[in-house]
Amino acid sequence: MTIASAARRRRTLIILAAAAGISALLGAASFIPPGEELPRSEVGQRILPAFESKTSLVSLVMVTTGEETYHLVKNADGWVMPEKGNYPVNPARIRELTDALSFITYARPMTRDEKKFDRIGLGDPTAGGTGALLEVGDGSGENFAKLLAGYRDGRSYIRKPDDLQAWVVANGVLPPLQRAMRWLEVDVAPIRAMDIAGVDVRPAQGPAYRLEANAEGGFSLAPPYNTRPLVAALAPTVAAEALTRLAPTDVTPAMSIAVGAPVAEHITRTKSGVFIVARSWRKDGHGWITISAATTDGATPEAVEQANAINMKAVPWAFALTDLDWGGFSTPLAAIAD
Repeated sequence: MTIASAARRRRTLIILAAAAGISALLGAASFIPPGEELPRSEVGQRILPAFESKTSLVSLVMVTTGEETYHLVKNADGWVMPEKGNYPVNPARIRELTDALSFITYARPMTRDEKKFDRIGLGDPTAGGTGALLEVGDGSGENFAKLLAGYRDGRSYIRKPDDLQAWVVANGVLPPLQRAMRWLEVDVAPIRAMDIAGVDVRPAQGPAYRLEANAEGGFSLAPPYNTRPLVAALAPTVAAEALTRLAPTDVTPAMSIAVGAPVAEHITRTKSGVFIVARSWRKDGHGWITISAATTDGATPEAVEQANAINMKAVPWAFALTDLDWGGFSTPLAAIAD
């Protein structure tokens, strides 16, 4: 072997050894968890360690999503939502939020990749992302919390706006923040089908008619239409129980909607003597109803109390419904019987 060939062989062996070393290092590295899964000192720590001591001072909550921005404001009468004409906010939902913010902890680090944030509801809402920017303060300029919050499959995720690290939350669940309506108590006329004695309907088209509770637990057309063949066996019952399915999609002061004559009227008569009047309105292509209640002269004190409770919650407001639900308060006779 010449000196030159021996030198070439040594260089080859050195290169092969170096390559083997690099392969071994890469192999070992493949067993190291990604940086976002390495133990972190934050795990188990409260996300907002000082928040619990500030809960009594909370007077403003602001939420920004990709579709809307809304505020929850505490005034002399309680919590209200300015965007909905100062409609009352359910205080139990406020407690749910403040309790969660007081005790939630970092459970597990997630991604730092901005492209993955939308999968867990943490995308920047100001850029069309799926996250909700939550800000909580005293209403006078002091902020107690500012977080991007996501909610998926019963689990909460958070990250701080100035930090790319996303986290799974433990020790509590933040309420879903995407819809302003979820904060409002809009079950203003709770009623069960079994409590209804009858319903009087003045639809938008066709004659007015009456529905009466029957012995089978459903409803039947009252004279003079009781002999007509029904379009479907359950058609009278569906029309009679419209109020039991009340599910508003929006709310606004009644004075901005109830102008002129209503489109239709649906009066539910309860077995206890309460009359609940739902009047239908249209504005800007959307269907709304207003609700009020009254009693007969001989009504029981319980019936009077129920009517007063409905009026207190419902009379100042108009409630938007889906087209299907809105139409249920104005079902024409032709949709029930031939």
